[in-house]
Amino acid sequence: MLAQRKIAYDESQKNYKQMKTKKLVKVEQAKNVNVNNALRSRCIILFVIVIALAGFFILRSGVAASNAYYLNQLKNQSTVLEAENSRLHLEIAHLKSPERIQSIATQELGMIVPDKFFFSTKN
Repeated sequence: MLAQRKIAYDESQKNYKQMKTKKLVKVEQAKNVNVNNALRSRCIILFVIVIALAGFFILRSGVAASNAYYLNQLKNQSTVLEAENSRLHLEIAHLKSPERIQSIATQELGMIVPDKFFFSTKN
């Protein structure tokens, strides 16, 4: 009888130790899950920040490219306007030339150039 009690006691001790180790394993697993959840949330926050920064830089480079395109258009327009301005200055110089004015006056208006010039002054 004493031997049977000893065997029963040993078995109950074994079961107790197994239950205790199972509880410890479960507690450690729960701690690991909590640690993993905290790590996971930090990684998600970091990922969102990285995505936001990447989006910001992509948007910024898009705006810079758009501004560069607009600046290039303005430079081309400026070149065209400067060429037209030069052409208009030449046309104005041609229209103001005394030879042209004299030829229009003599041919179209019937005016003649006098042979002698007389100037009078008040004395």
